[in-house]
Amino acid sequence: MSAYDFQEIPKVFYSYQTQKAFCNCLVCNCYLLDDATYVIEKAYKKHLGYTAQDVIFDYAICLACALKIRQEFSSDSLTKIDAYFSEHLAMSPSPRQKDPIDIDQCLAQCAIKKTSVTEMTNYQIYGHFYGNKLIKSISPYLISQSAIEEIIPLISNDTQDLLNDFYNRHLNPDPELFLPKQPSDHLVFI
Repeated sequence: MSAYDFQEIPKVFYSYQTQKAFCNCLVCNCYLLDDATYVIEKAYKKHLGYTAQDVIFDYAICLACALKIRQEFSSDSLTKIDAYFSEHLAMSPSPRQKDPIDIDQCLAQCAIKKTSVTEMTNYQIYGHFYGNKLIKSISPYLISQSAIEEIIPLISNDTQDLLNDFYNRHLNPDPELFLPKQPSDHLVFI
């Protein structure tokens, strides 16, 4: 890979708590900013009638830990999730380019539903990184709550328990942010 394959980590993917780049994997605590490949996930909740939004949770997870967790998913869940994304998501690798990718454009709408972020109350964003850089060939993307709610019934109880355990063990956001409680609040994609 060349320097053209990467760009600086966008501030939208900084840790909400520190306002800096994530340094460690949430699960194994390995250092990420030298030569680790990892994913950042952030979940947002907007408040109707206000411009304010809250970060429900955010974290970075190294690729090794993410793959290990994914291997624990039931085969039925994996088959259904993969089929859903194959049918609904047309993400192709970004062409090599000198210029940075437009993060605002990447995160302007749901990658599945094509709904504008301005019309959403809850959504999650994802980005793939190597060391202290964003991997440009895997554009960051946004998934709306309505898309997440379509995926939830595809997941087996065992896989949902696994995701809920991950969430409860590692994230624990303020419960006040979840009122009213919705079934999709605990889903975490790896």
